[in-house]
Amino acid sequence: MTPCGVVGAGAIGRGLAASLVRAGHPVSVYDLDPEAAAATAELGAAPAESALELARRSQVVLLALPDTPEIMAALAGGLEEGLEPGATLVVTSTVSPQTPRELERRLAPRGVGVLDAPLSGGPVRAAAGDLAMMVGGPEPLFAQRRPLLEALASHLVYVGPTGHGQITKLVNNLMGMVILVGISEGLALAARAGADLERVCEAIAGGSGSSWILREWLPDTAFRGAYERRFSLDLMQKDARLIEALAADLEVPAPALALAGSVFDRAIAAGYGDYDFSVVAALAAQAVGCELPGGPAPPPRHA
Repeated sequence: MTPCGVVGAGAIGRGLAASLVRAGHPVSVYDLDPEAAAATAELGAAPAESALELARRSQVVLLALPDTPEIMAALAGGLEEGLEPGATLVVTSTVSPQTPRELERRLAPRGVGVLDAPLSGGPVRAAAGDLAMMVGGPEPLFAQRRPLLEALASHLVYVGPTGHGQITKLVNNLMGMVILVGISEGLALAARAGADLERVCEAIAGGSGSSWILREWLPDTAFRGAYERRFSLDLMQKDARLIEALAADLEVPAPALALAGSVFDRAIAAGYGDYDFSVVAALAAQAVGCELPGGPAPPPRHA
């Protein structure tokens, strides 16, 4: 089996490590927080003391880091030095399409390949190996690493050259952001009208207003009052900025994104940035004097 490394032991990184261990791969994990990396030992992964040590142990290294600055810091912190010829760096983070292209240019002289493979589905699906993965990069490299990636994703699609995985993920998130705002407004309207929200959602699940967020995410978050950080508003705002930059570069109008972004900006300014993005639905209901089945919106953490 292929020795693997996961850089970043947050919720997604832990899920990736768990899925790789379950598939039989030797897995090393490194995080700037040694306790976070050590916690992955319970999953069967081996904590690494440095990015350099992890790279030297691994043929495939998966990056599960928040953004480009953290990725570049990891490379400078020993990861680049430790990568051997024939190794593959897999960027699972959501970043600018330019980031994996720059990594490819930087690592090619070392004989290291790069796949940009952002994810959709959240921590629970990451731990179950049930993610959606959108992969860009050289097609022969994708074919070589496909068996390993299949341990992580039940919906695995090769979308094109390096950077196109990130383009696809940003388009995915644009759609998801706009859908969430529509759902929030619809639920607030239904709640204000006195409708049974759970039955309303069950009915819409078979209609044209259905979506994965409505069917899968909100019942497990907002409808349970469970707003612990899965995919935070802060991260969603970061992705919105990436989408805005891509749209501006390509001169593509995105008025729906601007509307959704303004909703997220207000929620973050009110102190909800560290909560799961589904809190937007609870806030919309609260604004009209109603509650979702999970109860009132949580208190703001900071403003």
